[in-house]
Amino acid sequence: MITKIRIFKRTSSVLRGLGMLVLAIFIGLQLTACDFDVVNPGPVQDDFLNDPDAHEPLVAGATRLLMQGLNFNAYTGAAVTRELFPAGSTSAHGITLLQQRGLLVWDDEHVTWTNHQRARAVAEEGLERFQGVDGVDFMNYGPAARMALVAGYAGRVLGENYCQAVINGGGEEPREVFLERGEGFFDLAIEIGQNTGQSDVVTAAYAGRAQTRANLGNWAGALSDADQVPPDFVHQVEHNTISDAQYNRIYWAGANQPYRAHSVWNTVIEDYYTETGDPRTPWGMDENIPFGDAAVDRVGQVPWYFQLKYPSRDANRNLASGREMDLLRAEAALIEGNWQTAMDYINGLREGLVSDHDGEPIPLWEANSLEEAWTHLKRERYIELWLEGRRLNDLRRWQEDNRPGELSPLEVPGDASFLDQNQTLCYPIPEQERETNPNIPDTPSG
Repeated sequence: MITKIRIFKRTSSVLRGLGMLVLAIFIGLQLTACDFDVVNPGPVQDDFLNDPDAHEPLVAGATRLLMQGLNFNAYTGAAVTRELFPAGSTSAHGITLLQQRGLLVWDDEHVTWTNHQRARAVAEEGLERFQGVDGVDFMNYGPAARMALVAGYAGRVLGENYCQAVINGGGEEPREVFLERGEGFFDLAIEIGQNTGQSDVVTAAYAGRAQTRANLGNWAGALSDADQVPPDFVHQVEHNTISDAQYNRIYWAGANQPYRAHSVWNTVIEDYYTETGDPRTPWGMDENIPFGDAAVDRVGQVPWYFQLKYPSRDANRNLASGREMDLLRAEAALIEGNWQTAMDYINGLREGLVSDHDGEPIPLWEANSLEEAWTHLKRERYIELWLEGRRLNDLRRWQEDNRPGELSPLEVPGDASFLDQNQTLCYPIPEQERETNPNIPDTPSG
């Protein structure tokens, strides 16, 4: 059996490389086909993308770009914030020398601005395109709800991870611009999702909007949205084994196939899992392979303790969950000074969990003050959202807002963490944007 897949090209700056995006929607065909003959017929008319038959591939393409961008951010951010410890490799699946020290710089490698910006731009332009197609009732059009959801999460991820915003070749703007755009697209996803009966889209949009509103300081709005999300709800980006660009990068970079680029050694999780067996933070070791794949500056060989949260190349990653909504409720209570209420939410996430080691309940946190409750909130977000690409933003916003509570010495600059004192908590506008955008300085100011 031979399946022919046509890869279409478009010259628009927003949808450059669309052929790769359209190809993503045909993953299902690839999984069932026996042989493949991929045919590239060259450029086609832009009107092709006005055909409703092309809209699902556009949604899938934007979704894939969102996955790929978050895939890199979650990995590199985990190293910079010491959710994982660098174990040597600095190559394509490794952690660069600067990132090993906790530094994200504009001209270093492994910055995934392009995929994130393409996800945002493809989703936003796709929505504009859907509105202009004859016969499409936009506010009752299923693909539009799903595309708006992608645009919302693209804005949330960009706003959480990058220091400044740039929109479609414009100048530097505050990062909140990404978040505000994302919030607007979540609004749209909720409305169209309700009109088209897509309850999963609606719930995912409420969860994403809750995250976004919290980042913007709108805690009342965040809590209102959180109330629309069931406790067991999970919204994920999906990985697959079609190509290594779509593998779960954290798994692949530490699976000894051949990479052992990171370790759980010298992180909060190392001792925490040893002591509690919390099933949210599993890691393992192999006595026959004691070290990572190279030496690390200032450390030497790093013991190889491999994460087990993502056990395979196609392990999916959470974008939002009902459990995180309780963390938002806890944080909102702490901001208001209601630390006892916050502790109820925090410990509510721990109740019912049993140790991987002995099957006993994992211990609850105890607090006697507002500051101690903040410490537990910060630790519980580390545990619950471990390796999901959220810690970089958490550390930055808590620092900016001067929130009380302690962080572990293993995740802040100092001798214990091997992090430089000027640890970076957001990605700067990278070199590729500066080289191609005349509205951005060639080098950062200052």
